[in-house]
Amino acid sequence: MGTRLERGVSMRKRIAGLVMCFVVALPLAAQVDRASVGGTVTDASGAVVKGAKVGAESSGTGFQRWTVTSDAGTFHMPGLPIGIYKVTVEKEGFRSITIDRVVLSTGEERTIDAHLEVGGITEEVQVSTTLEDVDRSSAEVGAVIDSAQIREVPLNGRSFATLMMLAPGAINSGGGTERDIRFNGRSRDDNNFTFDGIDASGIQEQPQKAEARLQIPLESIAEFRVNTAVYTAESGSAGGGQVNVVSRSGTNQFHGSAFEFLRNDAFDSRSPFDASAIPPFHMNQFGASFGGPLAKNRAFFFGNYEGIRQHLGTTLLGNVPSASVRSQVLSTSPALAPIVNAFPAGQTRLDANTDLYTLQTVNTLREDAGMARFDYLFSNNTSALIRYSIDNVKSTTPDVTGAIDEITNRPQNLVLQLQHIVSPRLLNETRFGINRVPYRHPTIGTVPISISTPGYVGLISNALDEEVGTTFSYIDNMTMTLGRHTLKTGIDIRRIRLNNSGNAIDNATASFATLAGFIRNNLDSISDDAAEGIHGLRRTFYMGYVQDEFKVTPNLTLNLGLRYEYYSVANEVLNRAVVVDIKGCNGVCPQGTPWYAPNTRDFGPRVGLAWAPKSLHGRTVVRTGYGIYYGPNQNDDFSDPMESTALRLALSSTDVPNLSYPIAPFVSQFQSEGLSPKTIARDRKDLSYQNWNFMLQQQLPHGFVTQVGFVGSAGHHLFDRYTVNRIDPATGKRPLAGFSSFGLKTNDGNSTFHALQFSMQRQLSNGFLWRTQYMWSHAITDASVGAGESTAIQNMSCRACDRSNTQFDVRHTLTMSSSYQLPIGPGHHLLGENNAAGRIFGGWKLSGFATARTGLPVNITVARKPGDLPDGNASAQRPDLVPGVSIYAANQTIYNWFNPAAFAVPAKGTWGSFGRYVARGPGYYEIDGAVEKRFPLAESRSISFRAEAFNLLNHPIYGNPSGNTSSGSFGRITSILNAGATGTGTPRRLQFALRLDF
Repeated sequence: MGTRLERGVSMRKRIAGLVMCFVVALPLAAQVDRASVGGTVTDASGAVVKGAKVGAESSGTGFQRWTVTSDAGTFHMPGLPIGIYKVTVEKEGFRSITIDRVVLSTGEERTIDAHLEVGGITEEVQVSTTLEDVDRSSAEVGAVIDSAQIREVPLNGRSFATLMMLAPGAINSGGGTERDIRFNGRSRDDNNFTFDGIDASGIQEQPQKAEARLQIPLESIAEFRVNTAVYTAESGSAGGGQVNVVSRSGTNQFHGSAFEFLRNDAFDSRSPFDASAIPPFHMNQFGASFGGPLAKNRAFFFGNYEGIRQHLGTTLLGNVPSASVRSQVLSTSPALAPIVNAFPAGQTRLDANTDLYTLQTVNTLREDAGMARFDYLFSNNTSALIRYSIDNVKSTTPDVTGAIDEITNRPQNLVLQLQHIVSPRLLNETRFGINRVPYRHPTIGTVPISISTPGYVGLISNALDEEVGTTFSYIDNMTMTLGRHTLKTGIDIRRIRLNNSGNAIDNATASFATLAGFIRNNLDSISDDAAEGIHGLRRTFYMGYVQDEFKVTPNLTLNLGLRYEYYSVANEVLNRAVVVDIKGCNGVCPQGTPWYAPNTRDFGPRVGLAWAPKSLHGRTVVRTGYGIYYGPNQNDDFSDPMESTALRLALSSTDVPNLSYPIAPFVSQFQSEGLSPKTIARDRKDLSYQNWNFMLQQQLPHGFVTQVGFVGSAGHHLFDRYTVNRIDPATGKRPLAGFSSFGLKTNDGNSTFHALQFSMQRQLSNGFLWRTQYMWSHAITDASVGAGESTAIQNMSCRACDRSNTQFDVRHTLTMSSSYQLPIGPGHHLLGENNAAGRIFGGWKLSGFATARTGLPVNITVARKPGDLPDGNASAQRPDLVPGVSIYAANQTIYNWFNPAAFAVPAKGTWGSFGRYVARGPGYYEIDGAVEKRFPLAESRSISFRAEAFNLLNHPIYGNPSGNTSSGSFGRITSILNAGATGTGTPRRLQFALRLDF
């Protein structure tokens, strides 16, 4: 181990030096926020035309780009800003061709083949493009969510993340936020978020904090692309979805908006768990935007502001001790009086030991976000932009026991970009960016130490989580066109600084394993973590790629690429980390020991094919590909050596049979035999996915495009957790004396995913747009879905025994969105006159968003004593399955979802036979709708009134039932899927809006 680590450190230095040389010599990276146009020019006989002049002109800014066709008759114009273009093809001896309204979307490789007719160059042929074209240049699976969908689709909370559900392979496990949406069976931690090509992920973990709803406000977004499978070598640093948001820019015309969305409890429906009165609720979401030219065809600006003021009444439910249990505890164990008194008194009896406590309380949120962007065209060959965005958030959330969470969050994002066309065949683009997230999360508790008791709500003590994370990105890209080849090569360097303390104040926890243990004050385990202070995690990502788009024939394109990624070994900036290795160091390693061996072999080949058979007139495309993708895991996964600098102590009843509350008398035993550090497997590997697909895409009449096919993946070296230094059953002792058991993070898990996917879409035209995606899938793993969603192993010596459905395995999921402008009023056949009737009945628009899925898995567990297990590890234990008995209740209700008779406590010294994540909770469906009336004022000015209904049918959308067979609430559903104010899964909410556009 040590030798490999030393070689790894030396290799890391060599790699860093080589990469820096590459940066100086050839700075490059992916143009994720731009688009490309390419194709083949032929004459009437089908022969290729070389030397034809091809131009593209932006209708918004007047920007122009020109190139000439190669000897093979091909042309390619990369790095075009998204928007609407006029494409012109000219050649002496032929009539020129003009193609109007060519819409280019982010990351799009648009194919336009031109057929020239003999004639004078001044003779012009006007050609109109199709509404929606098939993709004839790529095997990628994904979706572009354009400005029309962002503007028209009803969104509860106006978060762009909800629209990610429209991408093929998307699964929504909760409220439709960044923290709920996964792609193709992978974790939310595997998603990569960028804003104008710059890292926009959370620093500690990939999704932004849940409170930051306006981290990228809708009004600041031009469109965004979500690639979910078989993306090219240009994209990386994650194995899941690649989400790139593109900001709006100014044009040669001034334009802007002002709006307010209003909601309150007078328009809402009750949750099934609310009392008779609807909890109070008020939310105002308001803002404005403005953009235009500073100098025509030269300089442009755009800016926006959006704010939220929210007071959300919510009903919280918690199981608490009954009066009988309280009396038994106080009489048997009077030392527990402070704990018993901290439990609120329940109002509803559930059984002899458990009461249900219901609390109506108020969550508050104040959020203010803004963005400013400036574009400058030095010439048609050189352009630059600068964009800055910020989001200020403060929220307060009470707990059912009276504890209060207060969170302040301030994400900021900056990008500087310079693009230069060296020649008609060579383009270079450079970006520098900063992504910064300050975060503070104090918890005001109700007890001196946190208490965990089976069947009852947990009691929380004071806590403080602080974080200031920053990534600095240097990205550069070069694209070269050589005949039928478009060569791209690039680098992306990210420097990560994460200064944080997950436990800034002393924190202790005491756990009871059973109700009887609680009554007799017999603790199962105790832990005491001293305050960590602020530590500085540092990492650097070095990523580079080469990519060749080879136009073998006009209807056959090959994409061949190779990506290399090196994630440097994490370290603490002042070398204050404590590395623990039982085998390599027999405990604590010497100061300065590398945390783990570097991974220097993360090479990811990518290959894709797109074939449009001539016999099918280019309307049908076969798209297939394969790739290997790597990911760095959460930065939070590497915090253990820093957290271990603070004294961490733990004892279990196996170590000390008479453990009890208060824990002060056990301090001396803590210090002599209870050291419980945290550690990382020093031979860990970076996670990786193999991904493949076979898709058939078909252009249909009336602008529809449909796609159907198979997507598969295999994951390796996935995140997992172990408990190490367990008691050896043969000796009754721990391998490492003086230490308790402690956690180990490693990457040794595996997964598989297979899916049939179907999608259909139609861009907005004649007032109508449509998009839908359906997936039938199965995801299996023997590990965790992701670091932030990990579950413990039942038998630490049998990884394969936990092979099961993943935590978020969804067999069927369907998402649809649409918008339709009623064909009535001025400009339409019906009541088309500009009179009173036309103005009253015209300008109406209907839109909708619908989603449905089958139920999520539930892990059935049982509370067991450490002494009853072969290895003394009592976490995540599962029961035995009683043969021949259904696991579901005969008369299934939200109060009785599972059948308790189907499960039994395993015999002492054995493991439970019931599989992990076999049971399932309820599925759900939701339909959202909106109606809008537009009132024209003058020229391009208008006022719109909009009414939106979320969960229009008020169908109850329940969360999963409790899977703890030892709890009085086993099989009981006690919450809806989303008890928040926004997102999917809420009761019916009505929202009204007024908007001015000019």
